[in-house]
Amino acid sequence: MIFTFAGLGRTALFRALVVAVLVVGATFVYLWQHMVMVDLGYRVEKARTELAELQHRHSELQLESASLSELARIERIARDELGMVAPEPLQLVRVVFAAPPAEPSADRPQSMVLARADIR
Repeated sequence: MIFTFAGLGRTALFRALVVAVLVVGATFVYLWQHMVMVDLGYRVEKARTELAELQHRHSELQLESASLSELARIERIARDELGMVAPEPLQLVRVVFAAPPAEPSADRPQSMVLARADIR
């Protein structure tokens, strides 16, 4: 059976054309939407992988920071590599603040000890 448009009127032909265009258009919209969703899925997975890598790096840096700021390590470097020594008692000067705060707190000490390098 061969389908011909010879027996159809102009109105029926126009309707068939409109329906065909709508079906093709809807198919393209569906395919475009599907491609966008697949692309977003890949991007989300890439972001999750990057987040996991950055969290791992953050943990490594926290561990490194803790080891580098260890007081025993800093004291050893100051003594061995920089040639520093602990001050002698006569080299220490206690400085008392002129107007102490109304309430002593850990943030604001009442006095401090300074080491003087010029006294031997």
